[in-house]
Amino acid sequence: MAMRRLIILCTALLSVAQVWAQSPASDRARLDRIEQSLKADVPRVRCLNESITTGAQPTEKAYATAAANGFRSVLSLRTAGEGFDLVKERSAVGNSGLRYHNIPVISAAPQPEQADQFVRLVKEPANHPMLITCASANRVGAFMMIYRVAVQGWSEERALSEAQTIGLRSDNLREFARHYIARHKQ
Repeated sequence: MAMRRLIILCTALLSVAQVWAQSPASDRARLDRIEQSLKADVPRVRCLNESITTGAQPTEKAYATAAANGFRSVLSLRTAGEGFDLVKERSAVGNSGLRYHNIPVISAAPQPEQADQFVRLVKEPANHPMLITCASANRVGAFMMIYRVAVQGWSEERALSEAQTIGLRSDNLREFARHYIARHKQ
């Protein structure tokens, strides 16, 4: 009987230890390690959660690092009109074993259809973990603001604060996000 109680007690303690080991603190530590591994090659990198990491334009080396950290895809919001080689980026991402998605957002003229496409891609679990980038993380911030409010139910204020931390600086993009959110409130 005493042995049975000891086994039950040990099982309970192991269960508690497993829950503790998977705590948000250990998740954050893991995300911090991923951020550190990408920091040299992804300006403004931020691991928001297990599914989404944001940043400015990565170096080619960043894609291999992302793949080594378990990422499945890259979503770029850059346009060819920025003098940026999207074909080269697509190739570098693919050569690293990641899926590549591009929504060519012009900062001065973002479109609601682009926000719709962004939401669809970010909602798709097969794309996670996902690295979302643009030249400076300005567009990424605005589109993440939309996602956080429209999909995840965040308050606009909380989402704006995070968007600014990500890289949102443009009044135009901030207003675009606010108008999109207002039109798509559930």
